[in-house]
Amino acid sequence: MSHAETREPEGQEAEPAAQEEAEQEPVADPLVQPERVRVWEDEYRELCISVDGKDYTKLRPCRAFPLSAKADYVSFLDKKDEEKALLAHPHKLDKESRRVLDRALARMYYVARITRIDSIKETWGVSHWEVETDRGYASFEVAERSKIRKLAGGRLVITDADGNRFEVQDVAALDSRSQALIFRET
Repeated sequence: MSHAETREPEGQEAEPAAQEEAEQEPVADPLVQPERVRVWEDEYRELCISVDGKDYTKLRPCRAFPLSAKADYVSFLDKKDEEKALLAHPHKLDKESRRVLDRALARMYYVARITRIDSIKETWGVSHWEVETDRGYASFEVAERSKIRKLAGGRLVITDADGNRFEVQDVAALDSRSQALIFRET
């Protein structure tokens, strides 16, 4: 048997919906310390955690403060976006749990870093961006200006129409043409 798998008495089987519901009740004290948690992926690459020996499946990690305190707290949410546990100090997890969580967070928070802006054109209120990133050329659309967030230190986080995120680490570090295009758009 795996992790917290149990068997029903002969001839009796739990209803699947009730079984899953019982498994997914939030942790009694949702703020958990890393020594109480183990993180792994199941055979379908779904994120799972065990808190004090109780398993929670089909979760996604979410940084509690993704822009300011990336490494301090990670929330584990189910498919209904309900928090099951809030992990404090994930950097203190055991090595394997940390590796699995870091990989899941990297998938969740994929961000391409913009290094140059070739053009920004607006049509009917939608801006069309053509940029060079740390991962190569990209073109994307931004449907509303509120999706361009200005942060401290000249940093920008841009969310395109498909939900992909792009970052300018420091507008002042870009070439003058790229800076002019950004200032015109923001």
